Amino acid sequence: MQQPTVTILGAGAMGMALATILSANGYKICFWDMDEKVVAGINQKHRNPRSFPDIKLPETVSAEADITKAVFGADMIILAVASVGMRPVCQKIEGAIGRNCVVVNIAKGLEAGSLKTMPEVITEVLAATFRDQIIAISGPTLAEEVAGKIPSAAMLASRKDNAYCQRAKAALSSNWFRLYETRDMVGVAMGGVVKHSLAIIAGISDGLKYGSDTRAWLLTEGFREVSRLVWKMGGQEETVYGLAGLGDALATCFSVESRNRQFGELLGKGKSLERALALVGQTVEGVPAVESLHKLALRERLNLPLLQALYDIIVLKKSASKIFASFVKT
Repeated sequence: MQQPTVTILGAGAMGMALATILSANGYKICFWDMDEKVVAGINQKHRNPRSFPDIKLPETVSAEADITKAVFGADMIILAVASVGMRPVCQKIEGAIGRNCVVVNIAKGLEAGSLKTMPEVITEVLAATFRDQIIAISGPTLAEEVAGKIPSAAMLASRKDNAYCQRAKAALSSNWFRLYETRDMVGVAMGGVVKHSLAIIAGISDGLKYGSDTRAWLLTEGFREVSRLVWKMGGQEETVYGLAGLGDALATCFSVESRNRQFGELLGKGKSLERALALVGQTVEGVPAVESLHKLALRERLNLPLLQALYDIIVLKKSASKIFASFVKT
């Protein structure tokens, strides 16, 4: 029997983490990445110089710089690119993927302008023929822990319980990574977006040297606000309070490895937006997410004061200390 092939678009931390599961489950893996050094490192030394360089990749893992070659013949494609690159990446693979290919999204964000979730963008580009084979995975999945085989769990969302859904679940499940099914694609996609803003709130609170009480207050209020937005968008309550919502938020808000939390802490310490981003050194999805969530709140006519405070800090570049001081005193 031919070894099944999975193409991972984006050789970042989470793509690498899922590769450890896929390799253990007997899958042949091909990474696509725009960074030639990453491609060369994987092919020549079986190591990714950018993400988890200490992990030695099996011989069954390769990399390709040509995206159409990377996806050709793949049984499954995992979209592990930043949300800003989702549409152009999908446009490049549209005519190259096989009709029975499973398409799995792990990117968390909204498309600027359209305010569409990543599954919506993917469905729009790949056309209705792929609608029922698009899967979304989200939850408290810190890449370092998944790659380190520390027990983790996430939600796997699909529009139908079909063969594509079961193929994805079988490929990406292991004795340290459990997947729970849901049909709430909206709730799972939105949960991955709103957690960014909550992590930034936690970071700002820590950067300002507020105590545990204040942080708990701010996060509770923040979660209440974003929950209202997710419900307004059509997400289900059980998803909001499940792994893809509350679970993801908790992991991200309290992890020292969270880029969004690190970014928020730097803002709380008085760093400028540009300096904070430079110090983090990697994509901070929370920055575009805050602006998109603010636009959604305006569109849905929701009054979300803490989200407004984040918008003032990140988009309008107002002082984090002044904005939060004003918020906690009102």
